[in-house]
Amino acid sequence: MEAVTESNDGHLVCFSQNEDTSIKVQQAAIWEMMPKEFKKKTKSIEGYINYSMQNGFTAKSFIFPDTRTRVDFKTYTQYSNNQTILEGFEFGFPDANGLNVGAWLDEYLGDASLVNTLRFRLATRDAKMGIGFTPIDGYTPFVAEYLKDVETLKTRTGVLIDKEVPIKQYSPSRDASVVYLHSDENPFGGYERIAKDLRGRPEEEILVRAYGIPVKSMTSLLPLFNTEVNVLNDEPNKYGMSFPDISDQHRYTCYQVVDPAGARNYVAIWAAVNEKGDVYIRKEWPDRDYYGEWAVFGDPKWRYGPASKKIGYNVQGYVDLFEEMEDDIGIEVFERIGDSRYFAKENSDNDDLFTEFDDCGMTFIPSDGRMEEIGISAIDEWFSYNPNVPIDSANRPRCYVHEDCGNLIDSLINYNASGKADEPLKDFFDIIRYLRMANGGDGPDHVLSRSMMTTRIGSGY
Repeated sequence: MEAVTESNDGHLVCFSQNEDTSIKVQQAAIWEMMPKEFKKKTKSIEGYINYSMQNGFTAKSFIFPDTRTRVDFKTYTQYSNNQTILEGFEFGFPDANGLNVGAWLDEYLGDASLVNTLRFRLATRDAKMGIGFTPIDGYTPFVAEYLKDVETLKTRTGVLIDKEVPIKQYSPSRDASVVYLHSDENPFGGYERIAKDLRGRPEEEILVRAYGIPVKSMTSLLPLFNTEVNVLNDEPNKYGMSFPDISDQHRYTCYQVVDPAGARNYVAIWAAVNEKGDVYIRKEWPDRDYYGEWAVFGDPKWRYGPASKKIGYNVQGYVDLFEEMEDDIGIEVFERIGDSRYFAKENSDNDDLFTEFDDCGMTFIPSDGRMEEIGISAIDEWFSYNPNVPIDSANRPRCYVHEDCGNLIDSLINYNASGKADEPLKDFFDIIRYLRMANGGDGPDHVLSRSMMTTRIGSGY
């Protein structure tokens, strides 16, 4: 309404989930904020306002008399049924005197299609778009694009968790601001009740409900995977956990998992397990920091990113690469696991990858061939803990990932087995699944050198 009353000859569009929420939420909010002197039925050549609480604005539109600015109300269903409804329109103001807003998308759960269409309709008038999103059920892949590599510009102390929380961020991938609306700054009240209800709740729930900060993907198959809990580096996190030195062969047994591809790079991870069964994934290849993203969210589905572009290594090239990486992190691999189907494919010389790698001095065993659903359930067990009580030695997940494994982390957050739309995320998800299903589905074993030796007791062995 501020934009509507400040500038002339504008055109704004407001989108809501459906007609009911458009009337009861969006249109009611606009009417509430309309200047008092215009809250009446108005019909003239340059203005039209006709509103009722039951039906909202007549024809789902009004024209503000003083500025001749039109505001239209539409729904996401209308756009999905007919994507031409915005053709020919320019949104925003040709000569803005103040706020130049051309579109408002409330509670947006869609992909990039509508937003990208509106961007072009806003560009001719250099107008802005506001997109509202409530992250209680998690964030969508589209919202994840805005959160990727954000730069925090302004913070304040979140009283309920006693730590800094963001107010404003900049999203370089979308050239947009990300603004968080905190419950204690809500002018419509209710904060005291919210604060009382959240007392003693997990930090992730407080971040979402009190500060509007998304903490998980809406579509994730691993709802308890949390970057604040499961992603570690060399510095202790707030739970006192840091990534251990897995080069200690007495305390950790190391594994490598490889998933080959014909048209893309192979993908690989290196992990270690201790005697308690805790699993620490230390390295990935191709790593996100150097090679870029393996999977990039597009419109309307994920696509392969720069890290997947084939470098052209042959088997010996991969052996040399893997050995160099293992030297860098100072580990000795106890067991290597390869995708059972692809490794078993024969080439023109009637050799398979098991044979070719073995000929180059690197032995792989086949991955477990059971159905994907079994592996997903097993991975879920690795990340399972009770988020409603403090994390300690008894209540904690069993699997942790080093922050350097950015492509694996992306896959764990976003993969949801929705077919071809998620295909690029599947590669890194598959290799942690192969790791989880090692040892007949029990997961990787901690093995000491003496475990492989024969011990003589009396006259027997």
